[in-house]
Amino acid sequence: MKKNIFKSIAFLLLAGTIVSCDNKLELYPQDSVSPELVTSAEAEKLLNGVYDAVQNGNVGSGYAYLSYVTEDLSADNLKYRATFFQHGEVDNNSILTNNVLVSRYFNFPYVFIQRSSDLIEIVNNSTSMSDAEKNKFLGSAYFFRAYGYYRLVTLFGAVPIVNNRDIVQVPRNSVEEVYAQIISDLNLAIANPAPYVNSNNVSVEAAKALLARVYLIQGDKVNAKKYALEVINSGKFDVASSYEDMFKAPYESKEHIFKVANTATEGANALDYFLQHSTMPGSGRAELPVDESLIAAYEEGDERKAGSVTWIPTTVTNSGWYTHKYQDASGNGAHPYYILRLSEMYLIVAECDLTTNPANALTYLNKVRTNRGLKAKSSADLYDIIAERRVEFAFENLRWTDMRRTPSKANPSKSMATEFLEAKGRSKNDELYPIPQSAINTNPLLLPNNEGYN
Repeated sequence: MKKNIFKSIAFLLLAGTIVSCDNKLELYPQDSVSPELVTSAEAEKLLNGVYDAVQNGNVGSGYAYLSYVTEDLSADNLKYRATFFQHGEVDNNSILTNNVLVSRYFNFPYVFIQRSSDLIEIVNNSTSMSDAEKNKFLGSAYFFRAYGYYRLVTLFGAVPIVNNRDIVQVPRNSVEEVYAQIISDLNLAIANPAPYVNSNNVSVEAAKALLARVYLIQGDKVNAKKYALEVINSGKFDVASSYEDMFKAPYESKEHIFKVANTATEGANALDYFLQHSTMPGSGRAELPVDESLIAAYEEGDERKAGSVTWIPTTVTNSGWYTHKYQDASGNGAHPYYILRLSEMYLIVAECDLTTNPANALTYLNKVRTNRGLKAKSSADLYDIIAERRVEFAFENLRWTDMRRTPSKANPSKSMATEFLEAKGRSKNDELYPIPQSAINTNPLLLPNNEGYN
């Protein structure tokens, strides 16, 4: 294993010292550093390599930035308009196993999972760093590894857990095993707390926030509420009074817990190119306009509408509603990806307390609503919370998972996602994305594929 560690150090040190581009891994350094001698300064470069991978993956995972809105396209927030037919498959919930975008969405998280695992092993073997120094790197690496598996399990279901560089074919682990890995890693991130610096950096609060989300998905309301409250009560964050300002340069807000920053030099985030109309600041190709059902979901006076979408009049070609949440007026891909915000923690507490403490649920729900220009509610049910989450986190990659975990109001034996699929002639099988054929060609042990894709 030490030989692999040497390779990992050399590999990651290179990745952490150059800007994001698809061909960076074609270069290889000539020297490596013994893991025992890795210092905090060198570990910082390794951590930069992890952040680099989270931005847009690497060779074989191009267009990974599109995965940051794929849940909105699978669900009812975005729709397909243009000629990139792979988007059409996602929008129609009829994904083929050779869909090149979905293949990249599958490869993408494994890039930063691998780098995170490398960093964990390297830091644990280092005798040159203090425990306080190690916490920052371990806490961040465990968070990113958990986040990678979270991205995989929510889209693909059962996936392989691979936390080393051994080149072997491995079968898929069960969904339960993947979630257990995520929870374990997040608990390790909390046990090795990365201090909060700003929302561009992972912190122990980010680990707790993601853990609250994961527990909510699993239906563990006790733990979901526990960790959401710990983030809220940390005193480091607050629900923003201006929704729109959170998504404008310089993209700073007390509400952001963690976001993935992008710079003009890296140009890693081209979401505006696909999401925006050509007449909007920064331009765009109008590939993925906003679904009209989302527009109808905004209540009168909701400031989130103006903060999220723009109407392009019928006098213009390809008119309709478009999102400007990822608007970068310079068009250079410098907009961040939004991963965790404090409003989610409030809505998690509200959802967890709906039946056990409805008065408290209303308090937490209305904290968000009144900061968005709406009146406080006097009563609420699960569907009020889910509706609130839809407009609050539109285009932030949460909608499809919310629909999958929420029972249909008309038929609680089915999920909202299944009801949505059946209305367009699809089936429950289409809730998950297929394991890509390209991955199966490399590792036949990934078979059988998800139900309905064999």
